[in-house]
Amino acid sequence: MFTGKIFGKTWQIVTRSLKLRLARHDVIAANIANVDTPGYRRKDIPFEQVMAAYLKDSPRLKTTHPRHFQKGPLSAPFCPEEDCEPRDEGTPNNVSLEEEMAKLSENNLMYQATVQALIKEIELLREAITEGGKR
Repeated sequence: MFTGKIFGKTWQIVTRSLKLRLARHDVIAANIANVDTPGYRRKDIPFEQVMAAYLKDSPRLKTTHPRHFQKGPLSAPFCPEEDCEPRDEGTPNNVSLEEEMAKLSENNLMYQATVQALIKEIELLREAITEGGKR
């Protein structure tokens, strides 16, 4: 895809990380919303495992027909099939408001750090385009 050639692997990793952090935020918020729901089981998305699977170099898929999709850096699945859905964790009524708020806060901080990395990537690209600010 065109953006992969312009922005490189860092751009792809940062944007993938942001999407995953947003999804995890939604799952943690749902846990908080259901803290008093009888029988509710907390869920989570294993960020580190999903990102590790994305970063791992996998062998190219064999195509048996010319119309098959080619796997590329941006066409990789959002997360491994078994990790795409939030996982139930533990027994019913296992939501701790304090733990979920701590996880939400940590996820928010990591999201903000990732945004800063994306801003830095854009600044570097801008500097390269303007030749270090010289006109």
